[in-house]
Amino acid sequence: MISLNVHSYNGEQHVTDMPFLANLFMADDENINDEHKHHSPTSISKDWGDGFGSGGRTALFDSADDFDIYCDREKSINYIFHGPELNCTIDHLEYDHDTQRITVVTNDSQKLDLGAKIQWLVRPYIAKEQNLFIIRTEDGKAIDGFEVPLRIKDPEITKTLN
Repeated sequence: MISLNVHSYNGEQHVTDMPFLANLFMADDENINDEHKHHSPTSISKDWGDGFGSGGRTALFDSADDFDIYCDREKSINYIFHGPELNCTIDHLEYDHDTQRITVVTNDSQKLDLGAKIQWLVRPYIAKEQNLFIIRTEDGKAIDGFEVPLRIKDPEITKTLN
């Protein structure tokens, strides 16, 4: 279970170094009865299609286990939580409806794949123009984070000979 505490933000300014707090509380699997355990894939890469449609681009994260996407439907705020430090500065994200993947565009115009196909459960909340919060965590605590725009990739139009 993920529990979030967000300090108010007026939305009028785009500030990338604004204070932000989030706490992660992971369920203890040992306390769940074996008969009621959820039998899900061992990693989100198996569930989300790790290699599908990435076009051979380098991924932002080494493994889909290095990050998680959380959608707060009530507040219409979406988060990408990650453990490892980012080795680039992100300018914006771009969602592609055709491949159901997110491209990370850096300040030096490099294009990286986020590292996983966006799961159908969160797709309706992610697949729209918005700002996302990217939060680095360690031991279930938020270390730092920033807000980044998510844009929608224009569909490619195929020309016909008529």
